[in-house]
Amino acid sequence: MQYEARLKRFQAWLADQGDAYDAILISDRSNIRYLSGFTGTFAYLVISKNRAFILTDSRYTLQARQQSTYFTLVKLERYTPPASIAKLCEQQDWSVLAFERKALSFDLYDKLKSYFGRVNLIPVEGAVEKLRAVKDADEIELIRTAEHIGDKAFEHVLSILRPGMTEREVAFELELAMRREGASGLSFETIVASGVRSAMPHGVASDKVIENGDLVVFDFGCVYQGYCSDMTRTIGVGELSEAQKDLYNLVLKAQTSALKMAKAGVVGEKMQDHVQAIFDKAGFGSYFGHGLGHSVGLDIHEEPRFSRNVKEKIPAGTVISVEPGLYVPGIGGVRIEDLIVLTEGGHENLATSPKSLLIV
Repeated sequence: MQYEARLKRFQAWLADQGDAYDAILISDRSNIRYLSGFTGTFAYLVISKNRAFILTDSRYTLQARQQSTYFTLVKLERYTPPASIAKLCEQQDWSVLAFERKALSFDLYDKLKSYFGRVNLIPVEGAVEKLRAVKDADEIELIRTAEHIGDKAFEHVLSILRPGMTEREVAFELELAMRREGASGLSFETIVASGVRSAMPHGVASDKVIENGDLVVFDFGCVYQGYCSDMTRTIGVGELSEAQKDLYNLVLKAQTSALKMAKAGVVGEKMQDHVQAIFDKAGFGSYFGHGLGHSVGLDIHEEPRFSRNVKEKIPAGTVISVEPGLYVPGIGGVRIEDLIVLTEGGHENLATSPKSLLIV
């Protein structure tokens, strides 16, 4: 991984901020991993324009030395992060400290305030996340592998799925298959929603029995070496109604059309509006209630997104989902999701599981 290059890019960003603050405290675990390579569960980074420190306790000092070679290690006494952070800043003659608005707990902020004063603690937002938005080749390869694990696991589930199984049983088989293929964990709680529950966009697996005539939505992902995958497929069990088939084909049409638009420089708002227009024309627009896609990386939901809130062009190297869905009470729900990498000429689709309507 290119940790030295990432640290230098971040320090260059700090330099561009001028004299707004002397250093920044990084407390978000994914941001810590992205900048330093540290995978433990307890650490802080304090970074200035020309210095970089990792603070952790005795449980992780050896790990920090091995993983975070571009950072100076500061050993914390347990339960004393505020005092240690303040002491480090005093030693470096830093009086103004920035912190991550969305990541720092109020408790830690309140304690730091007693050392720095409110005026010398400055909140910042999205500083590291903006760097994380564009994935490097190493990151893309890890996400590609994670998505491939999901494809293999879904193939396994299709081979054993039958009416009479519960959603939880199917989810367990899916999760176990991903573990067997090399996943270290799940990206999020697995969604297996069948029949009337398929109309619940986030219908995590329940004890409902899968029956003939059900649409079944699978939304799942795994973690491989820290990086997430994400994929959704919808299948039919037994004989489906024409309304169910039509709903599936409409969602597939929308996703296929969106993928044709997907390339570097596309605007998130336009992608969302394009799919919304397809559903509106078919009379189903009110049943599409979520964003078209989100970026994926160390976290399952990252920026930028395919949504009405994104009016900027999305750059090459963004790994992002394309996941239109319709959820119609009385008919059921359908969502189809691929994970893609935006390129200058179009995109690479990291998912290979079939999207034609499968009936088991």
